[in-house]
Amino acid sequence: MVMPDDFDYSTSIAIMDVRELFPSIDPENLSPQDVVSILLHLFMQKDGFVNRGHETNNKETGWVNAILFRLKRGDDENGVESFVVEPIGSSVDKMTELL
Repeated sequence: MVMPDDFDYSTSIAIMDVRELFPSIDPENLSPQDVVSILLHLFMQKDGFVNRGHETNNKETGWVNAILFRLKRGDDENGVESFVVEPIGSSVDKMTELL
């Protein structure tokens, strides 16, 4: 998998936090836009993140900076039910559009 930069995209968010931070989002039934909104929120919390472009994909995955990410439901490192961000792959075509 080719990453466009060396930014550390690893992160997670507790289901409880999704309910609190995004009252209009139902974590049990995410829309494609919900996925991108959550991903962008998480990445913007990290130092050095630059949003070079994003787009919706489906109810599990979304594109950010030419990388396809999945919000995988599971437990975080503390055993709290969460969405864990998992990189799936990247797109050279999408990367060239960002330049």
